[in-house]
Amino acid sequence: MAARLAGSDLDEGTRALLLTAFQDDGGARGRMPGAYLQSVTVSGFRGIGRTARLPLTPGPGLTLVTGRNGSGKSSFAEAVEIALTGDNARWRGRSDIWRKSWRNLHHGQEPKVAVELRLDGDPEPATVLRTWHGDDVADSTAELDRPGHAPVPLPGLGWQEDLATYRPFLSYSELGQVIGGRPSEMYDAVASILGLEQLAAADKWLRDRTREYDAPAKEAKAELPALLTLLDGTDDPRAQSAHTALSGRRPDLARAAELAAGTGPVDEALLFDLRRRSTLTGPDIEAVATAVTRLREAIASAEDLRGTSAEDALRRAELLARALAHHRAHPALDTCPVCGGTARLDEEWARDAAEQESLLRAEAEQVLTARRELDAAAQAVRGLAVPPPDWLPSEIAAAWDDWLRCRTVSDPAVLASAAENAARIAADAARVARQEAATRLADQDDTWRDAARALAAWLDKAHAAEQAAPHLARVKAAQKWLRATHDEIRADRMRPIAEDAQRIWSNLRQQSNVALGPVRLSGSATQRKVALDVTVDDIDAPALGVMSQGELHSLALSLFLPRTFLPENPFRFLVIDDPVQSMDPAKVDGLARVLALLAEHRQVVVFTHDTRLPQALKYLRLPATVLTVDRRERSAVRVRSGDDPVKQALYDAKALARTRDLPGDVVARVLPGLCRTALEAALLEPARRRLLGTGLPHDEIERRIAKAHKLTELASLALYGETDRVGETMTDLTRAYGQQGTDHIRWCNKGSHEAVPVDDVEEIIRRTAELAKAVRSL
Repeated sequence: MAARLAGSDLDEGTRALLLTAFQDDGGARGRMPGAYLQSVTVSGFRGIGRTARLPLTPGPGLTLVTGRNGSGKSSFAEAVEIALTGDNARWRGRSDIWRKSWRNLHHGQEPKVAVELRLDGDPEPATVLRTWHGDDVADSTAELDRPGHAPVPLPGLGWQEDLATYRPFLSYSELGQVIGGRPSEMYDAVASILGLEQLAAADKWLRDRTREYDAPAKEAKAELPALLTLLDGTDDPRAQSAHTALSGRRPDLARAAELAAGTGPVDEALLFDLRRRSTLTGPDIEAVATAVTRLREAIASAEDLRGTSAEDALRRAELLARALAHHRAHPALDTCPVCGGTARLDEEWARDAAEQESLLRAEAEQVLTARRELDAAAQAVRGLAVPPPDWLPSEIAAAWDDWLRCRTVSDPAVLASAAENAARIAADAARVARQEAATRLADQDDTWRDAARALAAWLDKAHAAEQAAPHLARVKAAQKWLRATHDEIRADRMRPIAEDAQRIWSNLRQQSNVALGPVRLSGSATQRKVALDVTVDDIDAPALGVMSQGELHSLALSLFLPRTFLPENPFRFLVIDDPVQSMDPAKVDGLARVLALLAEHRQVVVFTHDTRLPQALKYLRLPATVLTVDRRERSAVRVRSGDDPVKQALYDAKALARTRDLPGDVVARVLPGLCRTALEAALLEPARRRLLGTGLPHDEIERRIAKAHKLTELASLALYGETDRVGETMTDLTRAYGQQGTDHIRWCNKGSHEAVPVDDVEEIIRRTAELAKAVRSL
């Protein structure tokens, strides 16, 4: 996916968004190892009372479990599913009576279900054991006991997703539910095997983001008509302005926000003027009073020093300072500018005068301090008289002008009196103007308040929508790309499955006029469905409308059996319960061929009460192991061996021997092949057991078996787990079964490629049966 993104024309932000969507996948999950079924053991569950065991051969092949209705055979099928999943699809959606009748009536002990599995890499079988602790079928626990490991709870292994995706269980009722259910359910059942979960999760994540970013815009759009109605019915100029701002094709949010907040240029002069007046403040009376008090105290201090020696000392010091300045300016003149005396202003005089000035100024410092404080106090009062705002109401302009004139008054005493009076008058005038404006504004606001509150709340959503818009555009671009990519990947992965479905249908449709074309998955979310290209006598038709019940059942099998072939499917087995219902004889023949095809690569276990399927397998000469289940009193269930591949081949050989007047050359060509088939089936069992015991993966086991082209190589595989030890194998077999035994193997091997003479047909068959029985126990 990263490579696809890198090659796309999306911008960096959209690519990053998609990578985030893919990273939010819920973490890693456990993978189930490849598995075959070895046995199913049941006690006290459904139709089985005391303990009954269904033995199976853990490897590719077809096993048919037959028995009349009520024999308990389906209880084995249900046991496999409930052991591994804790549930049963047959009960899903049914009434409570189905879920409450799971305990066997004739078994008083705790119910148990055990499934033996041959897992990849394990030399011994593993066992899944499920036990119940009460009457509720859901009140159970399951654990896996694996060789070399301590038992662990089954849910902790993380197999649930594989069990849901590849479901190795199929029942007639389950197939009927999917075919007869909603289109989305059929889609999910088919699409689950395509491995598109991460794409679907990413798409869901993007849909969630779309809803998140689109919600404010949807809410704002939905609420706007009611807001406009409220504004239109509000008798306030601000409401009318807001209505105008929001009524256009593109609402003016900035203008509406100014109106809601009471800021910015407002066309309504009255409201604007009232709002300004309601904030008007006059002179600070307390500050003015404090400053005037300080000024008056400074005036009093200065008056107290008037006429004192300190004041006289200051005058004399200033006089001496002027004389000294004159002397410094005219050092050559020694005449006094005051008295006219000569030889008086010399250097000695200057020193004495400077010393005298210093002494006088020290004596006059109190007067200087008082004067400085007086100047500072007067300036502080003048500084409080600041100009008014330029929009000052005209009715208080005269009072404010009187207050401003205090800035030009030089006499401290006059200033103190004038400032105090002017400030009080100006402050009173401002207070009256402010209160009048606030009263008039409150009258307007009472009408406007509810509308303003609604406008502000709507603007919050509108602004949120505005902020979310670029994010929404990016998410939609990501969704568009992802859906196109999803459809492309889905089509690629569906193609081989659809081809398998068509091949299966071509076998199952025997004598049907209905043809199945390409199977496609289309749509997404709530519009997802399986598109079935169906024609009846070359005329397009809706599949579910023209097919018989048997054809629908065959169609369901065609759709769901291909998952068995997928290499990533860890289940090397498939359990099918009651697949024959509603099928006519021709379709039963087709089903037999399909099951045999599946069984070439998978372990297929089929439960049926219909005798037509085992009969079809017989006359079509398709290999299968047949087990029969019968039920006696008190739910005592017994499993008996029926036909198996060895017995089937020997049966066919005996049938050949009983054929009258059969030409000798036909016997020479056919009989060795039948005997070889019997020995191959017999040798496969120990070969597979030996290879499983080494811990090899199942795929490797099947690869080695497929390489054993000769009967002698298969025997080598059975004895040593290798195909290249034929010489040792034949020596060992000669030692165990005599030269006659190994000669017979060579005869069968040769006879499968060319006609060989047959002296005694009955003896050949007997020898084959004995040898097959012997090698099965290797």
